Amino acid sequence: MSYRCSRARRTFETQLRQALLEITPLYKIATKNGGGAGARLLAAYYVFAFAQLEVYIKSFVEDSITAVSVSGASFDQWPDLMLAYLLHKSENLGAEYRRFGINDDEGAILDKLAQTARKIAAWGAGGAIPTAVDASAFLEKKKYPSPKNLPQLFRRLGVKQIWAVVSAAGRMNSEMILTSLSDLRTDIAHEGNVPPGFGLSDYRDRLAQMRRFVAALDRGVSNRFCKNVMPRATWNSAVA
Repeated sequence: MSYRCSRARRTFETQLRQALLEITPLYKIATKNGGGAGARLLAAYYVFAFAQLEVYIKSFVEDSITAVSVSGASFDQWPDLMLAYLLHKSENLGAEYRRFGINDDEGAILDKLAQTARKIAAWGAGGAIPTAVDASAFLEKKKYPSPKNLPQLFRRLGVKQIWAVVSAAGRMNSEMILTSLSDLRTDIAHEGNVPPGFGLSDYRDRLAQMRRFVAALDRGVSNRFCKNVMPRATWNSAVA
């Protein structure tokens, strides 16, 4: 079975197509009125488009985690870093280590680690997953698609080199593209700056870059999971 684009990607592309349909006649009217109305309109629609990229990332990650949860993947099939993050968050080990750093209570941290180790051993022997898989924990503080957040987010899902995965799938420099898209969004949303001469064709080009980036990420990540974690049919059923 071959790759099928995710529901999240289809929704994202639908939103961008609708935005283009709306802005084209509005931009003609705005530029006739002058006074920078056209630039302000493009800025607003660009921020909207980038917000749809954030929605896509959140939805795709949620669906990916659901796919792993329902796939019946064994302990050995879970991506190492995804397994590590799941246990680290569910067992609240970070808080335990901070507490140890404050009061030097070695007995408490050793007891917590022993409990965690036994849960892992039971899971590895064929038992059930020792904790609920909560997508919000994986997305915590990293769902905004900045060049800094994206590698950290997908590392939590076991994808160690997301730039390499997306770049290979889309034959592009994915980090450079997302950085450029993100920088423009930041300049518009926080600084109120629209590049001089930025017109409708530039807006279309930026949305085309977003679509290319999402298409490559969608395909590349799905290939990673379908290679080692679950069959393609299981992935498509949960995500597509």
